Amino acid sequence: MNDRSRAQFDFSAFKRAFVAQDISAWLEFFDENAEWIEYRHTHPPRAPHRMAGRKQIADFLGRVKASNVLLAIEDEVIGSGRAAFRVWCTLADGRRIVEHVIIVFSEGKITRQVDVEAWD
Repeated sequence: MNDRSRAQFDFSAFKRAFVAQDISAWLEFFDENAEWIEYRHTHPPRAPHRMAGRKQIADFLGRVKASNVLLAIEDEVIGSGRAAFRVWCTLADGRRIVEHVIIVFSEGKITRQVDVEAWD
């Protein structure tokens, strides 16, 4: 990836949409054919949760918003064509989830996102 790829990804706007759970703005950051992989306690490395394409990602983002979870991003590191950051999710019952995320982007769109989660 070149510097042009990095310059075209607006991480600050992505973070605002993510934290606000503004589904339409958040979804705009994903490429039409993006892949999102999550490793969770219910989806270990041998069988991660996979979403392919904006339709599946949009459905997932809608479920996130409907769950009334609070989201925060911290410790972001933004490179050429990729970024890494930590996400804190606070559930309605007070439990927390921490995620370490790597996104790969090109031409301002996320082409791949990989999350590793740990739950209270």
